Amino acid sequence: MQADAITTARIDQMVVAMSRYVSDGDLLGEGIGTFLPNAAYMLAKHTHAPRCVSLCPNGNTLMLGTRVLSLGRDEAVTVPRALSFWTYIDVNLSYMPGAFIGGRPRWTEFMRPAQVDAHGWSNNVQIGRDPAHGIRLPGAAGIPDATSVSRRVFYYVPRHTRQVFTGRLDHASGVGNPRPGEAASPHAPKKIVVVTELCVLESGDDGRLGVASLHEGVTREAVDAATGFELAWRRDTPATVPPTAAQRALLEREIDPLGLRFLEALSGRERRTRLRELIAIEAGATA
Repeated sequence: MQADAITTARIDQMVVAMSRYVSDGDLLGEGIGTFLPNAAYMLAKHTHAPRCVSLCPNGNTLMLGTRVLSLGRDEAVTVPRALSFWTYIDVNLSYMPGAFIGGRPRWTEFMRPAQVDAHGWSNNVQIGRDPAHGIRLPGAAGIPDATSVSRRVFYYVPRHTRQVFTGRLDHASGVGNPRPGEAASPHAPKKIVVVTELCVLESGDDGRLGVASLHEGVTREAVDAATGFELAWRRDTPATVPPTAAQRALLEREIDPLGLRFLEALSGRERRTRLRELIAIEAGATA
């Protein structure tokens, strides 16, 4: 089962758009199994940001350089090439504070929320307000810590729907900008970026999310219909810069030849089937 042409184009557009938010020298927070943003980090390292350091959860390593994304062999690459090893105490007490509060290097991490509201607050705890009958989610992990102090918050959403972009969160686990009627922050509104398969959203001076660019072939009407709150729009919303042939070649040959980045566009049976296929492919390649 391969990703169709539309899915392939939109996911690659997301990867390229996310990579543009990475600056050379950033500290890149990788997630476990988050192949889409990890592909973006590798693309940035291959192109305009070679001095970035990755915090790799597979092996708990700090690592320079690039690697091919793997479903089951990531530690075999990251551990031997580690600059050093870390624990979550190291991250929370040593790496995060300087990166978040203004020191160098900058912390850059794209996180995936289950719900986002108009001011960038997010939920990764539970869908439904009743604890006894809601759908439990994997949990917010480090999102509450990161978003409470960071002036830059990055999210990605592979399926832009009204269920994700909701007018009212079921729970709040990620800190956004003050909503109308809430106490104003002593700082300027934080910059919140959300990259989806339809567009790129950024918070404005009022802290509210607006459309920064539209992906190729996507209309304003499609984005509005897929969003559960009113978005801010520019008078002339630009098109997102599309992937180049060179960037596509890097993704297909040097970064993610297995197409792991497309997993996050799948769910349910399709995802399970594709995971089994990928496990067999990777096992056969290393037998």
